[in-house]
Amino acid sequence: MHQNIIHESSNTYSEKPSNQRLRLAYLDGIRGLAALYVVLVHCWEPSLADALQPALLWLPMAKFLRYGIFAVVIFIVLSGYCLMLPVVRSDKKYFSGGLLGFFKRRIRRILPPYYAALLLCTLIGIFILWIEPADAFGLEDERFHILKDLFSPRFSLHDVVVYLLLFQNFGSLYINKINGPTWTVAVEWQIYFLFAVLLIPIWRRLGLFYTVAIAFAVGITLNYLMGELSFSVHPWFLGLFALGMTAAEINFSQKPSLMWMKNSLPWHKLAALFTCFGFLTEWIRFNLIQQIPEWVIHYFIALGTACFLTYCTNFLINGKPLPPAVQFLESPRLVALGVFSYSLYIIHAPIVWLVYQILLSQQLSPSILAFRWFVIAVPLSIVVAYVFYRFCERPFMSHLPAKVKSQG
Repeated sequence: MHQNIIHESSNTYSEKPSNQRLRLAYLDGIRGLAALYVVLVHCWEPSLADALQPALLWLPMAKFLRYGIFAVVIFIVLSGYCLMLPVVRSDKKYFSGGLLGFFKRRIRRILPPYYAALLLCTLIGIFILWIEPADAFGLEDERFHILKDLFSPRFSLHDVVVYLLLFQNFGSLYINKINGPTWTVAVEWQIYFLFAVLLIPIWRRLGLFYTVAIAFAVGITLNYLMGELSFSVHPWFLGLFALGMTAAEINFSQKPSLMWMKNSLPWHKLAALFTCFGFLTEWIRFNLIQQIPEWVIHYFIALGTACFLTYCTNFLINGKPLPPAVQFLESPRLVALGVFSYSLYIIHAPIVWLVYQILLSQQLSPSILAFRWFVIAVPLSIVVAYVFYRFCERPFMSHLPAKVKSQG
């Protein structure tokens, strides 16, 4: 779903009032966990569910892997949090290097890996259609429609241009073409512009409350004005991003009212409460055939995420370790995964698709196919993503944890 999503650069450092360096490594842990979950979600073909035996073994897996959009929500909130940290901690309450400096950093951080992934997907598609007949890999079989949404070698030059311009989220004709998961990159790229030219000026002039209120109002209003187009554009994500901004300011603001909120509210209980509301409303939506608007569910999950970020960072600001229940988010392997989670997110789709099609050609039973798909595609995606990160993402990262820097 950072890093920007799922995809923001790893801004794991901030500053304490004492000017000591504060590392928020758990942010990378969350990012890595969310990206891994997205890969697992995409290693599941719902059409297999009815054929899998025994049902009791696979039913929990099917239920566990139906919340992929929640990982995207978490990525958006994380981006708002990370991009707001340097702003709220600066003396000028503005971007370092001004507006132009902000956009230069975003372009350098997001576009080179994204375009490299797009080029790789394009070359894979061309190669597949060159060596195989037109209906190869079941491309014409309706059973594999969802996988075609994940990645498809069938695309036009027009599709490539749309992806180059990061407009693939504008309409169902493009959102799941060359590299399906990158629709979130497009959404967040558009949010960056609104963050810089709308939300920050409002925040500087009117404060946090009005900024969040306007972000919510703009996002929800556009949702209803756009009609069906809103389901691909996701305009309400602007409000999710603003909630990340809110958590950052509450953590590091010197305003008395926000300091009182930071020190007085039960952030862990609020995080659990909002998250439970999110899962409950999603469960109701599944069973009532989408009677609850999607944006309502996403806002609950985003509120839970923002409260959780505030809760965890408060411990680190006060020089305390994270609570034992969440210390796993600082584990070296999970943090390392979070560092290259953007690469994992934007490069896993063709790998997952290819592994599935190769296994499908072996005439395996549904259970064996599903098992091997997970066992092969997930670690392979991680390995390929790390190699991709080293060559296509890492050279463009301006902020790296010290441990990562010392390795190369």
